[in-house]
Amino acid sequence: MNGSQVSPDSKKGLQNQRPRLTIREVKMNRKYETNKRKMENRSALFDLAFLILSFPVILSAVETTLSMELWPRYTLEMKEDADELSESQFALKRGYFRIEPKFNDKIKGRFNLDFFSSEKSQDGAGIKLKYAYLDFKELFPIPESKVSFGLLKPYFGVVYDWNYTTIQKSLEDKEKVIASADYGVAMYGYIPGGFGEYALGMYNGEGYKKTGSKVNINPAGIVNLRTIPIPGLTLGGSVLYEKAGIPDTLVTKYTERLLYSAIGHIAFGPIDILGEFLVKNYDDTMSQGFMVMPILKLWQLTGIDVDIVGRFDRWDKDKNIDDDMHRRVIGGLNWYILRDEKGKPMVWIQINGERKIYEDKDEPYIDELGIQLRWKFVNKIKG
Repeated sequence: MNGSQVSPDSKKGLQNQRPRLTIREVKMNRKYETNKRKMENRSALFDLAFLILSFPVILSAVETTLSMELWPRYTLEMKEDADELSESQFALKRGYFRIEPKFNDKIKGRFNLDFFSSEKSQDGAGIKLKYAYLDFKELFPIPESKVSFGLLKPYFGVVYDWNYTTIQKSLEDKEKVIASADYGVAMYGYIPGGFGEYALGMYNGEGYKKTGSKVNINPAGIVNLRTIPIPGLTLGGSVLYEKAGIPDTLVTKYTERLLYSAIGHIAFGPIDILGEFLVKNYDDTMSQGFMVMPILKLWQLTGIDVDIVGRFDRWDKDKNIDDDMHRRVIGGLNWYILRDEKGKPMVWIQINGERKIYEDKDEPYIDELGIQLRWKFVNKIKG
């Protein structure tokens, strides 16, 4: 039976009701109940608003960019005092397939699937949705601003512009402080005069891997600010706050959480140094750490297109508990084999050696070697 018909049993039931409802009124009541349930679900609200905002632009794109980026990697891992390797394998760690339609100078979108090797899949490979959003440039009368809606990057710390200078994830992503993508809406813009950038966002807060009953009913708010007081120096910070609204189907690790990050970035000549201080508060439990990542760009010194990269992380999972801190030391290089006409890398090799050291003396340190070939291709289709 389709939605426009009423079955004989349903008609009989309706005749016993007082007052009697017309078919049109039954349809309206059903629609009301359906919409009410949708409005109680925040993820559904985002989807509905996304459709409403997208409706005026359901047009043929004037230009569509198709691209793919692949990260095949060899990984070798060994623990302290172990007689054998704990890991030695080749795998495809990431395979981004992107579709980026551009409707006009004000509206464009992005859809991103991630393919990867996975032992959890019977076929040895997995797939996940990573980004799906639409950008509205200067939707409000604010110069150099845009509004993004859908599954997008959270504007917090360095996770939203992390380009994997090291093979390892950003500190907040690696220590599971915040996911690298989430459902929500955000406004992003540049400060006039080239003095920096800002962002305001409202997200589910649980990250792109959780939806439906796994999402608490209160959104997470994010404020991000980066300033450039002088050329080559960037200072800024981010704050995320969320108060958990807990449906019966979900138990969260907190009733309130507060995250904040402070960053500093120096870029002068061949020297580039990125630093971040990161704090995670879950009620009375505080986690704290920092990352420092220096980069030496040999191209400017020798003409060889190679970056020498170092990185040091420190993360204390709970400030009130002893022996739960760890450090991570990374050293390596990025060798850029091919760039496009704009200077963006198209083929490059990353070699990273990493040691993870635990505060607990009974925990063996872990050494890891990663050798990764990253390559991508891009094709633009005119509408």
